[in-house]
Amino acid sequence: MGADDRAVIRFDEFALNTASGTLHDARGAEIMLRPKAFALLLYLLERPCVLHPREALLDTLWPNLAVTDDSLTQCVGDLRRALGDRATAVLRTVPRRGYMLTTAVLRETAAADVPASASTTLLPISGAVPPDGDLLLFEALEPASDDVEAQRFARALGAELLMTFSRSETILVQTRVTQPLPPESFRLSGAVRRSGEEAQLSLLLEEADNDRVLWADQLTLPPPDQRETALAALAARLETLVMGEGLRRARQKPAHALRSYDFVRLGAALYGRGGEEEKHEAERHFLRAIAMDSGIAIAHAFVAMILMNRLHVAQGQDRASERRRALDSARQAVELKPRSGFCLAAFAYALARSKQWDTAVENARLAVRLSTLSAIGTRTMAAVALLVSGEAVEGLLALQPAIALDPFSAAGPRSALGTILLLTGRREEASAELRRAAAHLPDFPPCLRSTVVAAAELGRMDEAKEALARLRRIDPDWLGSLREFLSFMRDRQVVDRFLSAFAACGAEMECAGPPVAADGGADRG
Repeated sequence: MGADDRAVIRFDEFALNTASGTLHDARGAEIMLRPKAFALLLYLLERPCVLHPREALLDTLWPNLAVTDDSLTQCVGDLRRALGDRATAVLRTVPRRGYMLTTAVLRETAAADVPASASTTLLPISGAVPPDGDLLLFEALEPASDDVEAQRFARALGAELLMTFSRSETILVQTRVTQPLPPESFRLSGAVRRSGEEAQLSLLLEEADNDRVLWADQLTLPPPDQRETALAALAARLETLVMGEGLRRARQKPAHALRSYDFVRLGAALYGRGGEEEKHEAERHFLRAIAMDSGIAIAHAFVAMILMNRLHVAQGQDRASERRRALDSARQAVELKPRSGFCLAAFAYALARSKQWDTAVENARLAVRLSTLSAIGTRTMAAVALLVSGEAVEGLLALQPAIALDPFSAAGPRSALGTILLLTGRREEASAELRRAAAHLPDFPPCLRSTVVAAAELGRMDEAKEALARLRRIDPDWLGSLREFLSFMRDRQVVDRFLSAFAACGAEMECAGPPVAADGGADRG
């Protein structure tokens, strides 16, 4: 560890002296730790506020050794017993994902003979704020009274909220700090009282460094067995507020003050508009973020999406080259954050459009399982990957509940839902969704393509021909884009339906013989 060998690391009520290899509690008493538990604690302290997958911890603690998950479980158990009553506040287990140190960490310079409790200059450990998200301190909910039942109810509901918020892709939830939170962090507090099986909840969102109130509300949560949708909607609202405030700050900063995640915010806002020019500018922001921090996974995932969906490529390049670059970017995103639903969905989408359908389905399913109902971007990508790979019904089940939570969903997800409804035989519903998408983004080629098919199959030929005419106007290479779109669809019936609809609109000669994919079960490179 070099210079770090002569340091005291403080967290919560504890101090770890790396020079003497000892852990001390708030009174200065030494706490005994087994070697592996000490190594685990030191590793987590050097990388706070980051979710560490079990596989990564096994590789770190037992390099080049084949050990079972039980070894890590026992090691974590030893560490929890050493931390005692503070274990829950310090170390969080994220089910099926891994472990995270959830408290602020401070490093002190110290000589080997200086006791851990000595007063020294405090320096924040680098990396305390994640590069790809916003830090949120979630304070314990205040119970309605001091009686045991009210306190138990407040703790239980707080745990439900924490579990929901911890699945966010854009905010990192922390439950306790021993110093003021870093700048640009947020604090969520609230109170709860029980009303039968329902919960009456009051919440307050503030800026952590100046207590400026960003949002306050009162809401009623249904009984526990009906709470998933309500909690997902609450998480989506919280993400929107935090992301919106972060975007406002990023837009006000001078260029030299922007950090990597600020460029991600700016890029994501442009990407959400859906236009090709906006996506080109968004790509530049994401590449700036990667240049500042190559480990920012979400930026790699966005770049993969832009490359896959690019209508036109630079002179001398072809779409196959763009697809390969996209697949590499998506794969890198997953390597950086292997349990990120967003990154997995981007990877699934890139795989599907590279005709690696079976692997795409596996990754899309995992992305859906790891995401909340409100993760509409993740679920849109996963649903389209499932559609392309021949699993349209499964794609519908992934996406429709997410859009139902947000009546103001963006055009992209609504267009995807319209296409999936169309290809699962629900033409009228598809037509309605496609109209909603077109109202917000009238020149979106995927929406126009599906509108041609939906309108033609419903016998609305004027509407179909109008959509085709608009498609021709906005994309001079619309036929090449159509051919590519059909080429990676796994289901031949989908291809036939599109060809028939475009032919019915008078495009028979232009659409003859596109290079379509055969329907098959094996992945193809």
